[in-house]
Amino acid sequence: MNLKEFFKSKYFFTQLILAGILAIVILWLSLKFLDIYTLHGQTIEVPDLEGLYKEDVITLLEDRNLNYDIHDSIYDPEREKETVAAQDPLPGINVKRGRTIYLTMVARLPEKTVMPQLTDLSLRHALTLLETHGLKVGKLEYVPNIAKNAVLEQKYKHGTIKPGTKIEKGTPIDLVLGKGLTSEKVPVPFVIGMTREEALMEINRSSLNIGEEEYLDNDSVNVKVYQQRPDVLEKTSYLKMQSTVDLYYRSADDFDFDSYMDEIMMVEIPLLYGKSPEEARDVIKKSSLKVGDEVFEKNATEEDGKVYEQKPDYFEQKSIKRGSKINLWYRTLEDFDDDL
Repeated sequence: MNLKEFFKSKYFFTQLILAGILAIVILWLSLKFLDIYTLHGQTIEVPDLEGLYKEDVITLLEDRNLNYDIHDSIYDPEREKETVAAQDPLPGINVKRGRTIYLTMVARLPEKTVMPQLTDLSLRHALTLLETHGLKVGKLEYVPNIAKNAVLEQKYKHGTIKPGTKIEKGTPIDLVLGKGLTSEKVPVPFVIGMTREEALMEINRSSLNIGEEEYLDNDSVNVKVYQQRPDVLEKTSYLKMQSTVDLYYRSADDFDFDSYMDEIMMVEIPLLYGKSPEEARDVIKKSSLKVGDEVFEKNATEEDGKVYEQKPDYFEQKSIKRGSKINLWYRTLEDFDDDL
């Protein structure tokens, strides 16, 4: 039988069909084996490990064919030592067998850091350096000194702490600073809507201290500032350096801060027509707004100019977002239009 006759024979077609069937069977078996090996379509729910000791975690994960890796630790005096503080993936998420769960554990002892050299630095630089080293700012104390807002002394528990000293992270460091040669007051910053850490940093940067703190909900961890005293919502307040700002917190989980902030961030637009540049700027500042562009028309000056036009216009728009700019145009009274 020649080759052409072989390809047309019944034997060839029979073998071809058998080979095709065998290939399909092999492919099906391979895919089935791959599904079994990788547990295709089968997942394991990650258990809640927070608060468990390491031994319990190992048992729980081994029973579910999951692995673990301790990739970080934190010191928290309010949590049980050597327990899980956080996990990734979170509880309830479905993962494949053999997945590694990354754990953050509560350390038995606080982590140590080295006290940096802060003297002769500016307040802002010192605050940044403390944060970098995992330390907190304590009380700010101001004394008469020509070096305004320069660190004169760094203190811990009423005594001077030298640079290079080993100290626990999270320790508050008190700073003694120069207040200059004047009795200048500083504006109280607006910190409503900030976390406690953000508010503390903002208040300290303004040369002030946190005073009384009150938590209005059953939450002292995930909170934001709900009110502050002195209240800067009505007008800008000024305090002497090292004075205190009282803070009142509400839970960021339970309280709708987005709606609250939208409501309190709006202030009334002041009526500025006819006011001198100095009077207009003062009113704008006290209204928690900013002066925008100022245009002196028809040879008007600082001395004889009066507000001829303002944008946003008082008669067209009643309120504006706190901190927005108001643009002003000045003319002399003689150059005002008759309808004004």
